[in-house]
Amino acid sequence: MTTEFAFDNQILVLDGRVLEIFHRDTEESVRYHVTFLRIDGQPHGDGFKVRLGRASGENDIVGGRRWKMTAAQFAEFREFIALAIAARDSDTGS
Repeated sequence: MTTEFAFDNQILVLDGRVLEIFHRDTEESVRYHVTFLRIDGQPHGDGFKVRLGRASGENDIVGGRRWKMTAAQFAEFREFIALAIAARDSDTGS
């Protein structure tokens, strides 16, 4: 199943067990297999700071993207990224 989340000039696409990020201003996209994906979201003012990238060590994130989101954007992002987390945590495709 393929699902998308649009944010600013970016579109995040989850296609099965691969998350790909497209940016309107670049030709390249960034791809992550959900097995190697780590996401962190922290409250910041009236919104959230979000970091998404490759898992490294116990809690680190390497590379990836950083965003500031409103509470409403973050709520939509959480619904979208929950599907990636479920795919990562399932045994399907492992």
